[in-house]
Amino acid sequence: MKVPIEWLKELVNFRAGPDQLAEMLTMAGLETIVLPGNVLEVDVLPNRSDCWSILGIAREVSALTKFKLKPLKFKVKEITKRADQVIKVEVRDRELCPRYMVRVIENVKINDSPEWLKKRLELAGMRSINNVVDVTNYLLLELGQPMHAFDANLIADHTLDVRRANPGEKMKTLDGVEHELDPEVLLIADPAKAIAIAGVMGGANTEINSSTKTVVLESAYFNPISIHKTSKYLKVRTDSSVRFEHGVDWLMVEKALDRAAYLIAELGKGMVLKGKIDVKVKEPKPKLVELRPARVNQVLGSEMAPAEMLNILRRLGFKASGKKIEIPLFRAADIEREIDLIEEISRIYGYDRIPSTMPYSAYSEKELAMKDQFLREIRESMLGCGLNEVQTYSLQGPKDFENCGLSVETALKVANPLNLEESILRIKMLPGLLKVIMHNLNRQLENVFIFEIGKIYLPSSNKLPEEKWMLCVAALGSPFMSALDKGEADYFYLKGILENLLLSLGIDNFKYTESINHLLQPGKGADIPGMGIIGELHPDIRRNYGLEKTVVFFEIDLEELFKLTRTERRYQPLPKFPYVSRDISMFIPKGLDHQQIIDTIKKAGDDLVEEVFLFDKYKDSVAYRVIYRHPERTLTDDEVNRKHEAIVKLIEDTLAVKIRR
Repeated sequence: MKVPIEWLKELVNFRAGPDQLAEMLTMAGLETIVLPGNVLEVDVLPNRSDCWSILGIAREVSALTKFKLKPLKFKVKEITKRADQVIKVEVRDRELCPRYMVRVIENVKINDSPEWLKKRLELAGMRSINNVVDVTNYLLLELGQPMHAFDANLIADHTLDVRRANPGEKMKTLDGVEHELDPEVLLIADPAKAIAIAGVMGGANTEINSSTKTVVLESAYFNPISIHKTSKYLKVRTDSSVRFEHGVDWLMVEKALDRAAYLIAELGKGMVLKGKIDVKVKEPKPKLVELRPARVNQVLGSEMAPAEMLNILRRLGFKASGKKIEIPLFRAADIEREIDLIEEISRIYGYDRIPSTMPYSAYSEKELAMKDQFLREIRESMLGCGLNEVQTYSLQGPKDFENCGLSVETALKVANPLNLEESILRIKMLPGLLKVIMHNLNRQLENVFIFEIGKIYLPSSNKLPEEKWMLCVAALGSPFMSALDKGEADYFYLKGILENLLLSLGIDNFKYTESINHLLQPGKGADIPGMGIIGELHPDIRRNYGLEKTVVFFEIDLEELFKLTRTERRYQPLPKFPYVSRDISMFIPKGLDHQQIIDTIKKAGDDLVEEVFLFDKYKDSVAYRVIYRHPERTLTDDEVNRKHEAIVKLIEDTLAVKIRR
């Protein structure tokens, strides 16, 4: 919207220069630039219908500069003849037209407008037509109230009828275009024809011309949604329709009508007939919103005095009585709650005056803060292991489910998907990571080590799906930087990453059991009861994605992991005495579980066995290293040998393994 500064100064007397004023308005939420000719161009936000006028911008300037608004001084001089003797009004649709007002001016002389009026319209981006039409356009800009002037002698039976269009009805507007009207379009009509499309444009059949003597002036409040639909349907967008569809001020309907009648009588040497026709529904009452000064300062992080808050709101046109703030009707469309008032205070007070502070992050029971810290620790652990974080889409396609052997029937489908490839909410994160691996391989990146922290969406008995935080890691290629060592990432490499994570979270009671999950290659994967799965990707799934090398992955339920995490970390002193290690090499029978071997060794070793881990494997031959240590003294070789021989005999007898001696 273009605002001539000279015109603006008639409503508020400020001292700021154009550039300074533009900056002040911009910082208050109305982006403004200065055009040649001392004109401000203001980008009005969709929710600020009150700023579609010079008066609205003046109100903002008044609040920012603390200069008072100047009242518009005029007095309508009426003759004894009454307006209702010349024109009759019937409003059939009160829902689409809650208020319709009319004034009549007789003996008007149609001439060119004076130079001051022409210049102001031109600076604001409008062309001059004649003194009557220019007045309606002038007040549209000044007060934000669209109006229309009819030639009374061209209105059949001197009757105005506000109604919806009849089926198949047509009308030619002022721009010379004939429109076929939809029955939902609101019209101003006389008994013979339609003479204006309400809120959008007048008709050519009643326009003001050089022979016009009596002017019928309308001012109305039309339903914003109706005007928006009409404008879209007719593909006609005017200055009037823009203001009506954003919502005009109920009280300005009458004020603008009076001021227009005064100016037309003055510029056209006419006479204003007594009274005005006002057809309206019940007048709306201003809303009351409670404002708590302590809450304002809490939200803004400021130390503003309550009196300063109320003064800001008063300068913006609000009325304050104690804690209750009365919302003026010209702001009824966008001020609903206390937080809206806080926003008004903050933008006028000045965002630059609010001190920068760290956000307050204390929550009830602090569970949310704990979960944030938990996710941060997981991310840091994965990055520390040399993995790269990725983010994939939560939406997948039927092909993703098919490639991974997942059932589409159990998944939640999007009602109106943008495309088929993003039409289903994911129930596994693995398909997304496999696509990332393919993307990298297609660009000659042979080693891909990635992880993702995100949500999966599972059907539930509630209306909304069950959302679960998950961690998925996938690896392909060599994890080593050495040009000589080209070892490939395998189950044990990924198991080390997982165990590093679990131990860093204080979880040491995890176990691995044999898995029959269809995503894993048989014999090369494991379940982690209650948490997830780990192992090599099944060859069939790998082939579906065109992957030749082995892919290892794990997927962990972070909701369950969070429950097991120790919130308290205790210091553990370094051991005072040295450890002694012994190895056990064996051939294991088919079907023997790795965890069973670990548990048997630890149980037989009592308190002397500190740790057991697998360090070598070839086909059915495995080798375990047993770490012995006593917490209070140094162990002798004889003690260790006796205990080690007892452990070897026990696993040989109970687990049917063959010891390699």
